[in-house]
Amino acid sequence: MIRQLVIICFILIPFMTLFQKVPTVEVGNDMTLLNTIGLAVILSAVNVWLSMTFAWWLLWTESRWRHVLEWLVFLPMFIPMLAMLFGLYLILAEAGWIGTYIGVVIALLVVTLPYSIRLAYNGMAVIGRPLLEQARLLTVKRRLVYVLFPLFSQTMRTIVLFTTVILLSQFALVQLIGAGLVPTVTTELYQSYAGNNRNLALSNTWMLIIIPVLLYFLLSGVSQWTVRFLKGRLQ
Repeated sequence: MIRQLVIICFILIPFMTLFQKVPTVEVGNDMTLLNTIGLAVILSAVNVWLSMTFAWWLLWTESRWRHVLEWLVFLPMFIPMLAMLFGLYLILAEAGWIGTYIGVVIALLVVTLPYSIRLAYNGMAVIGRPLLEQARLLTVKRRLVYVLFPLFSQTMRTIVLFTTVILLSQFALVQLIGAGLVPTVTTELYQSYAGNNRNLALSNTWMLIIIPVLLYFLLSGVSQWTVRFLKGRLQ
């Protein structure tokens, strides 16, 4: 019981100060919030698409290059982000994408995609090849709609949430690659703390919490409704 209480305390202590003062409903500007939501939507969609596609290929391919490609894809998981960040900065600078939304999305994909592929591959491995073997007989559209989405909707939801949380946790990456021209709630939060604007900092801190929570319940509702709808069409 003591260990459980210690764990709960470690989890809840960082949130205690948030209740010491009522936050004002303010964000630096509307563009900051729109940038954050837009980046989260684009990044999540690309992560789900690429991770599910590559995980499906890993599950079925018999290529001798499979293990090499798998190792290369998961390599960023074992390297500190800053070590990749400066190398990526030089590449994006040569392409002229520093300070652009494209550059920020590419940099965030480099950080998030290996984890998304691992989540998708683990989800497919748990279900197993024998069950998914039947889905290969269907057309691509029916396979996606009636098999893969119902089976992996929870995995997709996890990928979206994981991607969003990483996006909201990144300050150095967005600030460096975005060159201060791509503001997000996270960069606004850092500036409000650095400027001792406690009301704005508290408001942005709550925003970091509210966005993933709302996203979780929204995705859960949409996923459950879609699965029920698909089951109704099959009956």
